[in-house]
Amino acid sequence: MSVLDRFAGTASSTAARGTWLARGAWLLAIAEVLVAVRNHLSDRLSEKDRRRMVEIVRTSKGRPSNLDDGERRELRELIGKIEPAELAKTVASSGLGGRLGRRR
Repeated sequence: MSVLDRFAGTASSTAARGTWLARGAWLLAIAEVLVAVRNHLSDRLSEKDRRRMVEIVRTSKGRPSNLDDGERRELRELIGKIEPAELAKTVASSGLGGRLGRRR
């Protein structure tokens, strides 16, 4: 095997490792966001509130038109407790938020 053949094989395997590492970085950033969201929700909603929110969304099948006025009001209050603006700031300051803002 010539030196050139060995170099070509090494370059392609290095490129493959780089691709794998880039995917790993994205997965790590997504995991960081998921942990931040979980922590944010658990800090602001009680277990009872979290269960109720899931129950409302599940019974409505994700469609607001399937909710009655009381359920809509209750869901709005639960979402207010979450403080979506604070959650957005948390996600934006995480690893993924920084990656999404960059354009090449």
